Amino acid sequence: MGEVEVASEELLRHFGPLSYEEIGFLLNKMAALLDKRGMNITIRKKVYAAMVESLENIYKHQDHISDDVAYLPKFSLLVNAQSLSLFISNSILNHKVNLLKSKLDKVNSLDKDGLKDLYKNTILSGNVSPKGGAGLGIINIAKVSENKINYTFTAINDKYSYFTLNVLISLNNTK
Repeated sequence: MGEVEVASEELLRHFGPLSYEEIGFLLNKMAALLDKRGMNITIRKKVYAAMVESLENIYKHQDHISDDVAYLPKFSLLVNAQSLSLFISNSILNHKVNLLKSKLDKVNSLDKDGLKDLYKNTILSGNVSPKGGAGLGIINIAKVSENKINYTFTAINDKYSYFTLNVLISLNNTK
């Protein structure tokens, strides 16, 4: 029976399309919840930054599957004794999956200095699309979380997949 599973409590959840108003509401609610729990400012800033990037990515890159409510955008924030976990899910066109996977794998392969260099080089390269598709959000999430970004892609049909990112923010400052 390996490791003991640490019970997590869900602090915040959203299911469905996102608007900027809803993003603002979720950010304010998160700030109030973490403040009420006595989380320090560094943790709150990390969660805020990761949430902004995650929720804006969902907002900007929503590939809606018409008439299928099972695969709408989803967000949740969980807490346990060791960490805060953000789960971000969204549908994606299959032809975009490999590019997103390669961006995630690249970011996960780098250390703190490597992420700084990648961020700088990405901005300087001028390859940022109008939707911000250069992966700056993913780089920022990795920088602030100081952990690898876990992800899954599940095929829905021949046109779409559903992906989930899991961003972990450690509560202990051992890093």
